[in-house]
Amino acid sequence: MSVIYLAVGSVTGTALIVAKAVKQQLEQAGHQVVLDEKPSVSALNASQCDAVLICTSTTGRGDLPAAIAPFYVELEEQFPLQNGKPFGVISLGDSSYDATFCGAGALFEERFFELQGSAPVPRVTIDATETVTPDEDALFWLSEWMEKAL
Repeated sequence: MSVIYLAVGSVTGTALIVAKAVKQQLEQAGHQVVLDEKPSVSALNASQCDAVLICTSTTGRGDLPAAIAPFYVELEEQFPLQNGKPFGVISLGDSSYDATFCGAGALFEERFFELQGSAPVPRVTIDATETVTPDEDALFWLSEWMEKAL
């Protein structure tokens, strides 16, 4: 089966809870998951992954959480081409922020497109004002992503 590098950017812990649910679902399907709460390009490369998942919340005005921001910068500086490798983005946010809603996820999606990654399904946006079960919402999206990416 596949190895998936799962980079997490969480502030209050919700993105981490979602990422752990995603990891469990992937492992139940027979995949190996490298869950990284302090992701880096070196860890991404060392994982020798077949696919990449980003699970991140959004802070402030569309900003990246502190734990995942350095990874985003490293991706720009080191530019590790993904050469069509599948990726997916699970983006958590609050739609009351309107224009910056799920901005961190949008940034990562754009970055992985720049790195020539392949998104078999569009990123999922999970709105804190509309759901109390973000993990279940992510798992619904994940089943389609697994079917098309792995």
